[in-house]
Amino acid sequence: MDNRLDTFLKSVTDYADIQCKKLERTAETQMQKEITAYKKQATENNRINTHREVSKIQSDAALRAAQYESEKRLALASLRNELSDGIFKEAELKIKDFTQSQEYPDFLKKSAERLVQTLGAEIIFYVRPCDMVYGNIFNEVAKNATLCEDENIRFGGIIATDKADTLRADDTLDSRLSAEKKAFFENADFKIF
Repeated sequence: MDNRLDTFLKSVTDYADIQCKKLERTAETQMQKEITAYKKQATENNRINTHREVSKIQSDAALRAAQYESEKRLALASLRNELSDGIFKEAELKIKDFTQSQEYPDFLKKSAERLVQTLGAEIIFYVRPCDMVYGNIFNEVAKNATLCEDENIRFGGIIATDKADTLRADDTLDSRLSAEKKAFFENADFKIF
């Protein structure tokens, strides 16, 4: 009986060993599948997170670049305004000096002659109040001319209309300076990028 019992126990032990090995192989296979699935999921999660982080970094870099460009454009605009203000302040001083020079009455005369050629002898001249002292110049150019003050003329020169006030011509230093400012800003190529 011991022999049978031993054989039975050995057979049960062998069967148990076989079953344990099957379970171990099944568990190993299942574990490998789970590890492979976990690695695949981890790789995908890593790819998604990496893509998200790269996108965030790119977005942040683009935002910083745009802010930098905006700051530089503002600085350039400020510099341009400072430069142009200085240039045109200096121009205004030179115009003021010109209107106080001996050449200014000749300028007014030539301007009045051009305006008479354009608008005719029946003309109304408008000048700064301080330029009314040059009334004789306007009488020499056009005997039937009327001379009026215009306080809106800041720097000097003449605005003229025909008697019917249908045609108007502006030959003021104000309008010339304004045209120069416009041309300056249109032609000044202040670019940063």
